[in-house]
Amino acid sequence: MLLGSALLAVIMLARACHIMRRFTLLAATGRRSVKIMGHRGASDFSKERAARLLAMRMMRHALAAGALLVVIALPLIAAIALDPWIGVPTRSALTDPTARLTILAIGISLVVIRSVIVPRLGGRTGRHPAPRQQVRLQWH
Repeated sequence: MLLGSALLAVIMLARACHIMRRFTLLAATGRRSVKIMGHRGASDFSKERAARLLAMRMMRHALAAGALLVVIALPLIAAIALDPWIGVPTRSALTDPTARLTILAIGISLVVIRSVIVPRLGGRTGRHPAPRQQVRLQWH
């Protein structure tokens, strides 16, 4: 039960924090740096400067996404770490087939509730289109 609650908290945190948006920004920055390196009309100095700026931006996006992953995983880490002290068999539930099937069934029902039932009742699913952030580097 504790493991299921921790997994549910991880799922809800991942949805609330928009973790995929962070990784999308990281990938977009990487694609942009590849385009800049292939640009023919720019000098090597401007390419190097743009590469340094994009490398710093990629580092910022990577650190933000990694920190957010750690924050999202904290309930699960806490449930596994507190196992010896509170006496709930959290670690053994990871390998128990019945517990794993129960967690799978709860997860599937959560997806069905959020994506099928709630929209039919006129509620929100929590899905918002990600705002587009485009970074344009100008060559001088």
